[in-house]
Amino acid sequence: MQKIKLGVCGLGMAWERLHKPALERLRDKFEITAVCDRDIIRANNVAKELNIEGKAYGDWSSMIANADIEAVDLMLPIQENFESAKEVLKNRKHLIAEKPFAATVEGAKQLVKIARDSGVKVLIAENIRYNEESVLIKSIIEERKIGNVAYFIDNHITEFQADMLSDTFAKAEWRKHPEFKGGAFLDSAIHYVARMRFLFGDALNIFASGRPSEVDFSPYSCINVMFTFKDHIAGFLSHFLIAKETQLPLVGLRIFGTNGEIYLEDKNCGFVNVSYKNGDSEAIPYNPGEGYYHELDNFYKAVRENEEIVSTPEKELGDIQLIFDILESIEKGKSVRASNKYKTKEK
Repeated sequence: MQKIKLGVCGLGMAWERLHKPALERLRDKFEITAVCDRDIIRANNVAKELNIEGKAYGDWSSMIANADIEAVDLMLPIQENFESAKEVLKNRKHLIAEKPFAATVEGAKQLVKIARDSGVKVLIAENIRYNEESVLIKSIIEERKIGNVAYFIDNHITEFQADMLSDTFAKAEWRKHPEFKGGAFLDSAIHYVARMRFLFGDALNIFASGRPSEVDFSPYSCINVMFTFKDHIAGFLSHFLIAKETQLPLVGLRIFGTNGEIYLEDKNCGFVNVSYKNGDSEAIPYNPGEGYYHELDNFYKAVRENEEIVSTPEKELGDIQLIFDILESIEKGKSVRASNKYKTKEK
């Protein structure tokens, strides 16, 4: 088995908690040959830990130019994603890019074109397309176990300001004071948008409202969105950043069909609950947090075995477009037609 020689760029929390554990499980498929972080002391420490001393960099452009690197795993602040991804592609390295891989629709369109022209493999690390619960729910829908899907509600409530003071992703300064439109909504809600598109396809129409916020991390403290998808599927997304659900079970994700309902309380709960009109029900188990492993395994197989990539730049562009369509609907105070310039049928 020929390992991929991987350069890792960005050694913060995403590396420590998400990609590093997955890569350790895939050590027969990946060899980390260089690391990069703006904190060169951190980079040197990680290089020492990985037994690649002398292969630590303080800026991503120098690391990307390293001829020994076959692929790059980018885990940088959102405002740096476009330029760094473009640099990787121009150097014709295979790329794992964090979501969103650009902070604007125009930037995402440029990267899609550059990726197509480069001839290299590009995977967007949108783990929600690889999470076992997402794949399980998609199979339940496709098997029509609950009949035809008619309606869904997807509810997300968090105390972002409290999270900023704890050991979570929200504590990063660039998240507290984002340099990109949409702030925390672009950063976090893009996961939920990606899951909706993974399950239901491209959105058709959107009507959104937002409660204005004076904090830096988000232009709105609450965003509510009504969607229509193909096959007359209607749905509702709620994204609330200054509260906490105090009653259980959580609202979570609920999908209603003509013959039953799917309920996912939380991504970490370990069970997808399915109930049927005839009174039967089942709790189907899954392994939480496996999306990072599955996406990296998919990347290896795409590079070495030409397997199809699940989370492509085109799909990421569709996710980014939908986020900005939602923001446009709020700003205009009316419904908007979803952009969908790139049709991104999910498989």
